[in-house]
Amino acid sequence: MLADSPGDSRVYKLGPGDRITVTVFGQAELSGEVLVDGVGNIVLPLIGPIEVKDLTTLECQNLIRDRLGDGILQQPSVSVRISELRPLYILGDVRAPGAYPFRYGSTVQSAVAVAGGFALPQLAHGTAVSEFLLADERVRQLSFQKQAMLVRRARLEAQRDGMKTFSPPQGMTEGAPMSGGRATAQPQASSIVADETDTFERQSAILQRQLDLLHSQKPRLEKEIEAFNGQITAAKKQLEIVKQHADQYSRLVKQGLGVVNAELQFRITEANQESELWRLTTQVLRLQMEASELDIKIHEAEASFKRQVITELREVRERLRELDVALPSAREIRDVKLEQAGSMAGAEASRSISVARTQNGKATIFQATETTALEPGDIIDVKKSLPRESPRSAPASQSSLRPYQMEPPESEGPVASVSR
Repeated sequence: MLADSPGDSRVYKLGPGDRITVTVFGQAELSGEVLVDGVGNIVLPLIGPIEVKDLTTLECQNLIRDRLGDGILQQPSVSVRISELRPLYILGDVRAPGAYPFRYGSTVQSAVAVAGGFALPQLAHGTAVSEFLLADERVRQLSFQKQAMLVRRARLEAQRDGMKTFSPPQGMTEGAPMSGGRATAQPQASSIVADETDTFERQSAILQRQLDLLHSQKPRLEKEIEAFNGQITAAKKQLEIVKQHADQYSRLVKQGLGVVNAELQFRITEANQESELWRLTTQVLRLQMEASELDIKIHEAEASFKRQVITELREVRERLRELDVALPSAREIRDVKLEQAGSMAGAEASRSISVARTQNGKATIFQATETTALEPGDIIDVKKSLPRESPRSAPASQSSLRPYQMEPPESEGPVASVSR
């Protein structure tokens, strides 16, 4: 898989049949999985249909964010990832033509395997070969899933621990040594790491933006509290002066040297000053309460993110336990099918394979081989060649059916090689 293949979601362009997961941070009712319809649109709550055909996930994400930000949400944080690619269509000289889900690393050979294998005239041999190919494809899928789960687990553990960077398991990065065999596993591993790294960076950026927005409100509250405290200090001084004047005048009234009405005005001024002092104190208490609520919101945002990460981590660990059980059995079944196919080896029919692919709105058809890498939405047409068009195929041997050995790394070990 090359860097610009469907495995790299940063350049892959969406099309009808793709299924994407839209996450609006803090808005569960606006988040979920949506299907790109036949004309290239998706439908989201509140904003209706949006055309996403020929957009990358990043462009789709920005478009949704802009639509939500246009009078619906303030500074929405949106994440978009591909949850299911559009299917492959397999036609012609195969046992079960039809539409099949696309898997990363799919080739013409694996697509034919999913479709039940070639429609060989030698029924027994054809059945054995197709069963082997299905078993081999099963091992490859499980191995790829384990690779993806190991990288995802490392990413979630880094997020759980509050790490600023994401370090994938040893052997999963580009340029890591391979232990011989085919080199196709390494680009796949690099693609997995690239996707998870991109997810790590996006989610970290979304959380940081929300925290920064909340933290930015604290200086304003602190300045307002400081200003009101200054007013309270001044009000207390004024109140003290008013009380002193009122007490002095009260003594003059008792000596018959003052007027009762004037004393009353002093007392009224004193009461007004006390009222103003209480008002200012109430404002400070209100602002302090807002500051406390802001601290609670910051804590809740961090806690919500941690809860989401822990839930996903639990699911990934459960899936890894399932794969640890399923992989050994799948390998044993594949080895048995390989022996059966080798023992039934015979002459195979000659075939021509063509692939129809749509890129940038234009459909192209080209000749392919069993090792040709496929992309989502490809149409594979397998045709049996006439004897005069191609020579008789050589007898098949067990070595020609040697399976892919795409072994995922253990918990912290390197990625094993892919051999054939």
